[in-house]
Formats: sequence, structure tokens, C-alpha cells
Amino acid sequence: MIPEEQLADDYRRLQENYRQLQEDHEQLNQMFENMGLGYEEALNLYDKAVESSRMKSVFIQQISHEIRTPLNILSGFAQILTSGMELDDAMKQEVTQGIADNTQRITSLVNKMLELAEASSDTAIACEDDVPVVMIPAQAVDESRITMSPHLNFDMQIAPEAEMTMMHTNLQQATRALVLLLDNAMKFTHPAEAHGGATAVTEKATVVLSVTLLPISPDTSQADEQEGQQLCMTVEDTGIGVPEEEAEHIFDEFVQLDDYYDGTGIGLTVARSIARRLGGDIVLDTSYQGGARFVYTLPI
Repeated sequence: MIPEEQLADDYRRLQENYRQLQEDHEQLNQMFENMGLGYEEALNLYDKAVESSRMKSVFIQQISHEIRTPLNILSGFAQILTSGMELDDAMKQEVTQGIADNTQRITSLVNKMLELAEASSDTAIACEDDVPVVMIPAQAVDESRITMSPHLNFDMQIAPEAEMTMMHTNLQQATRALVLLLDNAMKFTHPAEAHGGATAVTEKATVVLSVTLLPISPDTSQADEQEGQQLCMTVEDTGIGVPEEEAEHIFDEFVQLDDYYDGTGIGLTVARSIARRLGGDIVLDTSYQGGARFVYTLPI
């Protein structure tokens, strides 16, 4: 049986701890009020900070893996070349192609890291190119190599009014944002990748790139029709889709909604940053239910 004096001491300690908790709670409330935040709002911000920290840790692990893999492959090729082994033409071609592919893979990762560093910037991107509207989707399709994806049926649809229109933009950056959207579509329409390559492709997925012109506002007069138009490029796929409640979250840094898929979780972040710094935007069309549909707009 616990002595009465010990129970009294334990009770006094509990009371003291409770008073201390109350004081800490009041201090936190006062701090939140000084910051213009409610208690629940502050807790939500704290949860987001914790989640952001977790995602950054996952991102670092993914980047380490993404870089280590091609480096190991390059190391293997280097050992083959320095071993004095006689190589036939087929093997030489395989080694050469492997070195080129994995060097490009590392370069791409480094470029993504540099792009991510700029993604949080509000600085407008200089627009110094006067180019046909159709040049942006044409170059993006070529750079993404989406037409070579064996698991996809790809279709590009260009409205007649877009074919003859010129625009003032930054061609390289405008194209880069669209490449990232096409990369995203290729990635999340690949059934085998979601299961470690174990699933055979029995039916091809579909990606459609639509290019058209839209008015910036419904009350635009015909006198300033060119200034009142915007280029609209829609990337629509039949992949895994995005839940409506995640429509904004997916544009945050390091977000990966499905851990089965490889990647860094920064492609959409960079793409939207580029679009906005060019005076446009990228949004997810939540009304589309057949997969995912991203709408990319730029001012003409």
C-alpha cells in the first residue's frame, strides 16, 4: 500500500505540472495572437512544417538514389573500358550508349536541382522571343520524347487559330514547363512502374496535348483581341489521376502522392513556377475524372 505522504507528494507534483502546462498554453496562445494566428491555425502550420520536413528527407533519399544508380553504372562501364577486355562492335555501342544515357540522367538531375532553387523566386522571366505559338508544343514533344513511349498512345491537337498566331515569350522556359507536364503524364500512365516493373502492359494509356487560344476575360473587345488572348495547352492523360482535395498540394515541393512511382516530387513545382513567372499559370482541372488534366496558360 502506498503511504499517504507519498500520495500527497505525487498529488502536489501533478498540480504543479498542471499549472506549468496551463502557463505554457497561455504563453503559446499569446504568441499566436501576436502573430495573428488562432490556436488551430498554428497547429495546422506546425503539422505542415513537420510534413514538409519529412518530405524533404524523402527527397534527399530519392536524389541520393537517383544519382548513385547512374554513377554505379558509369563506374561499371569504366571498369570494362580499362580492363583491357576485347570488345566487339555491339558491346562498344552498348557501352557508349550506356555512358551517354547515364551522363544525361545525372545532368538532368543537376538541372532539376538548379530549377528547384529558382522555383521559389517571384522574379519574372525575361520574354525576348517572338515565335509561332506552335513552336512551344512542337519542341516540348520532341524534347520529352513522349512519342517514343511504348506504353502510350499520344495525340497532339492544335486549333486552326493557334497555327497562325505569333506570341512574345521566353521560348526555352515556356517549352520547359510543358516538357515537365508531359514527363508527368508519361510517368503516371505507366502501370508497370507502379509495381516494380512486374505488370505487363496489356492496354496502352492515352495522353492528349491540346493547343488552343482563349480570351483572358469574357469582356475582351475585338479591338485588342491579340492582347486579350492567351495560349492554352492542356495535357490530358488516362493515368492514376489526382484526388480533388490534392489539387493544390501536388504543386508543393517534394510531394509524391504515390510512393510506388520513382521521382523527386519537384516537376510540377518547377513547371508552375515557370508558368507564373511568364505571366501564366498551371492548374489541375478537377472536373476531369478519366485520369489527370493539367491546363497550362500563357499570355500571347
